[in-house]
Parts: sequence; structure tokens; C-alpha cells
Amino acid sequence: MLMAYAKGARTFERHIDYENMPITTYSSLPHQIDTRFKAYHKAREMCGASGTQKRIPPEKEIRHLDTFVRGVYARQDLPAGHVIPDKDVYLAVPLQKGQISCRELMWGEVLLKPCAKGKAIQIDMIDSPYANNESLKKLIYERGI
Repeated sequence: MLMAYAKGARTFERHIDYENMPITTYSSLPHQIDTRFKAYHKAREMCGASGTQKRIPPEKEIRHLDTFVRGVYARQDLPAGHVIPDKDVYLAVPLQKGQISCRELMWGEVLLKPCAKGKAIQIDMIDSPYANNESLKKLIYERGI
């Protein structure tokens, strides 16, 4: 039941055998149905609604997961005008306020300002669509430590 629900099944059929009735191989006993209903409710809790709806995690869960988002750090001194390939940066925790994360990093972005080895690459240091969107930029400056 758990896997079926997780994979998208939403219709389940079972035959129930009652006392004083012959038990068939394709039927379930009441205690087995109870187990299936409990599994169904647990699957709904874990998966959220149907595949057409998005599960909205609790704020506490979001804050906890955000502590594990990796920030982008310079692997070596990087000058202004440098095109950032993956070999020149590394991802690590913690994510600092104003720092781009693995979520915003796009290979081939150009540094507008230099960044020293081991330092966080900030949103204002790169030519990025995120840097031009004030609401996204505000979120980037408010998150992290």
C-alpha cells in the first residue's frame, strides 16, 4: 500500500472475509484491512496529496533543510571578469547571507568583482539573472548565517 500510493495509485480494491464465511485467497480479513488503512494514512502523511498537488512542508522542516544548503566558495583567487567553471569553486556549509548557493550557481557566470581563495561568492559579485531580480536578491541576503 505504501509503495503503491507513493507511485501514484489512488484506487485500491480488496474483498473482505467475515466470520462464518469461507476465506478465499483473494480476500482480506478485517485485521488485514485495518493494517492496509493504517498504511494508506501513513503514505498520505508522508507523500502529501495526489501527484497533482504539491506537499507544502512545515516551516520548521524548511528551516531545518535550509541549514544544509551549500554555499559557493572560491577554490582559488578569482579576478573580476573571470568566467566561473566548476573547477574554480567548491560547495560547502555554511551558507552565508548574500552568498550564492548550489541552487543559484550556473556554470559560465562572469565575476563582476574579484573573490579571494576560500571566500564566499556573493550574489553581487556575479553577472546572474538572480542578481537582477530584486525579490530573489533580497531572499538571498536574508538567508544563511
